[in-house]
Amino acid sequence: MNRRRVQRQIPVIGILFVLWAVAGAAQVKTSARETNRPQKAQTAPSLDQILDHLAQSRLNHEGLDQSNLAIDQIMQRADKLMRKADKERNKELNGKDPHSPLSQVLSRVILTLTDASSYLLKLKELQNALIAAQAPAGGPKIDAHATCKDLNLDFKAVRSDLTNLKLGIKTLPLGQRAIADVILWDVESRLNSAIHRIRQRTIQIGTALTLQSELDLEPR
Repeated sequence: MNRRRVQRQIPVIGILFVLWAVAGAAQVKTSARETNRPQKAQTAPSLDQILDHLAQSRLNHEGLDQSNLAIDQIMQRADKLMRKADKERNKELNGKDPHSPLSQVLSRVILTLTDASSYLLKLKELQNALIAAQAPAGGPKIDAHATCKDLNLDFKAVRSDLTNLKLGIKTLPLGQRAIADVILWDVESRLNSAIHRIRQRTIQIGTALTLQSELDLEPR
């Protein structure tokens, strides 16, 4: 395998891996060297810890704030990944074949992350509605019914995006596709687990607001 071919495979590997990680499915494995570092040096939470904060925080004001902060942290990582994906896609668009399979896969990654970020923003909005409902003087007015409708649409969009991303990977050249398939095989169940946990959190918040009947988040 020549150097140029390897370089063309790297974007797909990186994009899929970080897509999995951004969803909170990554089980962080700390190296022996990192384990021996002073505790104060390990300040950044792992992605799995961030997902725990998002999905398992209490439903009081403090817990909801913690969950909202976790959403912000995930979205920051998603935004960073989208910029990287867009940069790689622009390289492809400026190449000999602007409609290459890799360019199409990168576009699907960007769309997936965009829809996932939109969903998380709406979940944060629903959590803010619960904070407002708990405030003694009443907080800002939030149309939770409209938010539920948006969550339903965004949830279906993300599921569709992931399906299309998998189909797009099948159009990649054999070498790229083989590597991407190995990664997908390794992370798909954990990615689905992350989606399930976020879905359960949404239902939990909806139930607290007596809006659970308006949420249509059935897994497909």
